[in-house]
Amino acid sequence: MPFKSSKITYGIPSDGFNRELINEYIEDVKKELNLKREIVGIKLFFSKEEYDKCKIEPIKGKTAYCVMVERATRGHSCKSVLENHNCDGGTTALGLERSTERIESGEEYFSYNLYATNAVARRMRQNVMSLHREEASTYGVLIQPLKDFEVIPDVIILIGTPYHSMRILQGYVYNNGLKPTLNCKAMQALCSECTTVPYMTGEMNISTLCPSTRMLAKWKEEELAIGIPYERFEETIRGIMATSMKK
Repeated sequence: MPFKSSKITYGIPSDGFNRELINEYIEDVKKELNLKREIVGIKLFFSKEEYDKCKIEPIKGKTAYCVMVERATRGHSCKSVLENHNCDGGTTALGLERSTERIESGEEYFSYNLYATNAVARRMRQNVMSLHREEASTYGVLIQPLKDFEVIPDVIILIGTPYHSMRILQGYVYNNGLKPTLNCKAMQALCSECTTVPYMTGEMNISTLCPSTRMLAKWKEEELAIGIPYERFEETIRGIMATSMKK
C-alpha cells in the first residue's frame, strides 16, 4: 500500500509541473526530515530572451554561485548572468564561460595547496564535470526556493546532515533499487557536484561540500549537500515518505 499523508498518495506520480503538488511534497518532506533550510531549485537559461522572460530580479553585484544557493536556502530568489559571478569554478561548471589554460593545466588547482603536484591537480580538474566542455553555452541561471518556482527546474538542491542524506538516498532507491554513481571529491561542491553532475547524468549526487564554499557561504560543519535531477525529485520524496520512521 502506498504511504498516504493527509494531502498526497505517495507512489502515484503527477504529470508535468504542478506547483501546488510540488509544494505539498516540500511541506511533507520538510516535516518528515525536520529540514532547517529551504529546498532550492536551479534553472539554466540558454538565451537572453528566455532569461528576460523570467521576472525574478537579477542579483546585484558579483558573488559566487554557491553563495547564491546558500541565500536561496534562506528564502531569497535571484537570477544571474556571467557578470554577476566572481568564481571561475562556478562559471565554467555552469557553462557561463569557457575555461582557461591555467585552469585546465591544473596550475590554478595546484595553487590552492590541496594537491601534491600539478599533475595530480590536472587529473582532478579533468574529473570535474563541467558544462564549459559542452557546445551549448549557458546564458543565465535562476536560483530560488523550490516552493516559489513557476517553471520546471533542472536540478533540486537540499542541504542537510548525514542523517538527511541517508533518508534521501533511501527514498531515491526505494522505487527502482538502482544506486547512484556518486561523484564526490570535495571540489566545486555546489556548482559541479550538486548542479552539473545531476544535470548531466540524471542521477542524484551527494557532496561533502568543499573548502571554497565552506569559507564563502559559511555552511555549518555538519552540513552537506544533495543534488537531484528534477525528474527524479517526486519519486524520491515518495520513497522518503514510504520509508518514514514516524509510522
